[in-house]
Amino acid sequence: MKWLRAVQMVALGLGLAYTLPLACGSGGVVGGKCKDGFVACPVKCLAETKCDPDTHMPTGGANSGGGNTSTEAGNGSAVAGAAAQGQGGDGELPDGGFFDSPVDGMGDADAPLECQPPFNTPSNCGACGNKCVDPTPFCAPDGEGSFNCVPLCDPPLVECQGRCVIVPDAYLSDPANCGQCGRNCPSDICQEGKCVGARYGNVAAICMDFNSATKGSAPTTLLGNAVFAPAKNPVRVLAYTRGASVAAVSRVHLVISWAGEVRNRTAEITEAKAVDTVTNNLNINDYDVLLVHDLDQAKSGDPAAAATTWESTSVLSSFARAGGVIVVIDGSDGTGEMHELINAGNLLGPLKLDGQTDISGDQDWNNAPFDVLGVNVISPFLGTSHTCVFDTAVKPGADTIFVVTDDENGGSPIAIHRVIAP
Repeated sequence: MKWLRAVQMVALGLGLAYTLPLACGSGGVVGGKCKDGFVACPVKCLAETKCDPDTHMPTGGANSGGGNTSTEAGNGSAVAGAAAQGQGGDGELPDGGFFDSPVDGMGDADAPLECQPPFNTPSNCGACGNKCVDPTPFCAPDGEGSFNCVPLCDPPLVECQGRCVIVPDAYLSDPANCGQCGRNCPSDICQEGKCVGARYGNVAAICMDFNSATKGSAPTTLLGNAVFAPAKNPVRVLAYTRGASVAAVSRVHLVISWAGEVRNRTAEITEAKAVDTVTNNLNINDYDVLLVHDLDQAKSGDPAAAATTWESTSVLSSFARAGGVIVVIDGSDGTGEMHELINAGNLLGPLKLDGQTDISGDQDWNNAPFDVLGVNVISPFLGTSHTCVFDTAVKPGADTIFVVTDDENGGSPIAIHRVIAP
């Protein structure tokens, strides 16, 4: 039994510790070692000629050699001699003895020292010599008192870069594992499992709902400039509408079609009515524009929650850095939390919005007529219903332009354009 073997090992080890120095006494031991001319054979100091160099056993029996031994030495040699006789003289004890191999039937010289219970290592898993290799390179408890080889991840998860992930979802937008584990994108942009080049992207935040916009009006031109910024025909638009009124969505899509007529272009609009639809489908290979409608009927907290989810997966930033355009409409009424969606999605970078203030019917000014968002937008023009300004203490910068404002010389922004550098 293994426990009995352990007890025997300890007991005999202690016995030998006391016996060996006494065995040699002044005639065989110097400082706990055999003195010159004597060798340990196996626990007694004998003259070199009295010890077989191959078996390390006495050539003349258990009591051979030296003569300078005590009674304790004789007893110690007797144990070794009896052991030799019990194992045919090869230096091993019966199963469970001090010199016995930890593996039954294997000689001491053949049994590796590390190959001992509980067999919980990848080189000896569950049994001596059972090695864990791919696809099950790890050793873990089997729930029945032993161990077996297992993979790092339980299906359907797979291992990638030391993490357990779900495929193919994990490879859709990760630039370090794009399309497959370990494929790195030089541009640091991965879209739908493919590496894409970096291009300038655009974000447009517009504080008006377009319900009273007319064909050829300044608001129609403004929205058209944003949606048709990509040089594509048709422009592929993914429109997030969860929380927006059906009537408002229809009106905005009509305004986009009016703007397209002037440009001899069209927009193919696909509605996304769930947060995950954007997360899983927004990529530069399938869409050119993400249009987020005014979510004035959403539950409080939902607009920001949606953007937080998108930002956590980097779907917004990677889409914009691949050349995509993101347009957000804020009508300033209803739930009134579109500014929180913009902040949560980090759409305007360091520029944060504190809210919005309705200025319907006031004059609006185009302060950036050469900006892509301000081209051909007449100035000034009367704000339609639910026109508003974004409340912010942050000033415009080199890559964030206040295109339309409530003042001829600047003022608060109605339409903000941010350029996303590749």
